[in-house]
Amino acid sequence: MSTEAEISLAQVTHLALQIGLLAHSCGGDTARTSAAMQRCATALGAHRVDTVVSSLNLGLTLEMGVQRETALRKAPHMGVNFRALNALERALTALEAGRISPAAFKSWTEQIAADTPRYPPWLIVVFVGIACGGFAALFHGDLAAIALTTVASAIGMATRQALVKRGLQPLMFATAAAFVATLITGAGHALTSTPDAALAACVLFLIPGVPLINGTSDLLQGNYLNGNVRLTMAIVIIVGIAIGMSLALRMVG
Repeated sequence: MSTEAEISLAQVTHLALQIGLLAHSCGGDTARTSAAMQRCATALGAHRVDTVVSSLNLGLTLEMGVQRETALRKAPHMGVNFRALNALERALTALEAGRISPAAFKSWTEQIAADTPRYPPWLIVVFVGIACGGFAALFHGDLAAIALTTVASAIGMATRQALVKRGLQPLMFATAAAFVATLITGAGHALTSTPDAALAACVLFLIPGVPLINGTSDLLQGNYLNGNVRLTMAIVIIVGIAIGMSLALRMVG
């Protein structure tokens, strides 16, 4: 493309698609991802915006006057980063209100995408253990059950982090992490008078809350394919939890 308008159209298309990829990778559901691309492109001058969002690909077609451009990108892994989603929402709102220039918006979103996690892995492990210990308390576990759950969940979370880092799929890391947490809890069942509370709470860190919520949201909004994909992912993780717990309980039983 040689004209300034065509270059501008290409830049708008690229930036809007990058915004969609960012929203998708940080845990946005189908409607939110599509809306993010549409809001970005419209604020940058597009007259018509058509989007395609699937679990594997994101697509975008823009029209500016008589010009049209289509782009398609492979979708990244669907993770969870609500901090980035909130920052992206603020950036889009500022762009729509005219408080920042397109160049500033591009710089802001690049910073959001490049931002490293605020908390180190070891701190996440510690607080996941504490959170699961808190659930054991809510399940009326005694002090020994709470302490056992805290330790088992922390080690299970560390196992999950190590396996995710190695690129293992959800079924594998869910099974292994659930096995480790349940095995430790089961091995220490003699230390507590409420072992059931510890067993029930030690794997709660694996529950796929975001895929379940986003999958349900997609189904309610008529995005049946994406909803089924997200719910299937959640079911795979739940099956992994069940397999890991069953294997561990057979060993300690």
